[in-house]
Amino acid sequence: MKPSYAIATPSYAGDIERCRLLCASIDRFVTGHAMHYLLVEDKDVALFKPLAGPRRQVIAESALLPSWLKSRPDPLALGRRRIWTGFRALRRGVPPLRGWHAQQLRKFALPLVSGEDVILFADSDMLFLRPFDVAHLGKDQAVRLYVKPAGITAEMSEHVAWCEMAARLLGLPQPTMPSPDYINNLVSWRSDNVRALLARIEQINGRDWVSAIASQRQFSEYMIYGYFVERVLGLEAAGHTPDGFELCKVYWGGDAGGLASLRSFEDVLDEGQVAVGVQSFIGQPVERLKALFEAQ
Repeated sequence: MKPSYAIATPSYAGDIERCRLLCASIDRFVTGHAMHYLLVEDKDVALFKPLAGPRRQVIAESALLPSWLKSRPDPLALGRRRIWTGFRALRRGVPPLRGWHAQQLRKFALPLVSGEDVILFADSDMLFLRPFDVAHLGKDQAVRLYVKPAGITAEMSEHVAWCEMAARLLGLPQPTMPSPDYINNLVSWRSDNVRALLARIEQINGRDWVSAIASQRQFSEYMIYGYFVERVLGLEAAGHTPDGFELCKVYWGGDAGGLASLRSFEDVLDEGQVAVGVQSFIGQPVERLKALFEAQ
């Protein structure tokens, strides 16, 4: 029996226009998925609701995360940013979290409430540019997992900390470098593996999985999942096949200035790539991205 697929996008109000563009690109180019989930704060549900449709659902954070972890304006930023905290969170040893922490926790929580077998994560600062059948992620019951062998070296201090945290959470020996890297755009997870992962975290740490992960603050959802399926289950048993190809061309900065002179994203896509990600913090206007998308 072939697995069912979903796409998931954690987002927030500041990315609404980029998310709108992502949704338009999915509707135009992507097939093979049963549902596209938009995972947002409760306060943003009404803003994102117009994007919902027969195959797109907006899920409020309160349906995914416990009531003791709530967002509020950050007093140190004069309310311009939000933090996830509260007395009950602090009492559990969970320090104030930022939006990117909450988005990672939503990814873990989604398989607990959704019905699809496989979830493909597509951030709201990317867009699809070529036809893509999500079902092609699977072959002979094994699902593609992005893995870059030896992609994390000892000099990458932040990434090393993520590796060490993943190992501690899962009760594994501390990793040696270089380590495989599982961080990328368009990463696919199996829902049953996520449920087993969260159960192991609770067993090893003696507390609920949200508290166990969030109390560390410095974590990567993709490293935790990658370490679990490769070092605890084994990739074959986990139903994954490793693949180091990057389906999405990503602009992190630097060469992003070249976007201004592009006539079409086809000028930068490699063979086999189906999407482009332009990180929101590098300042490329959405209007420019929309113009390049419409030129496809």
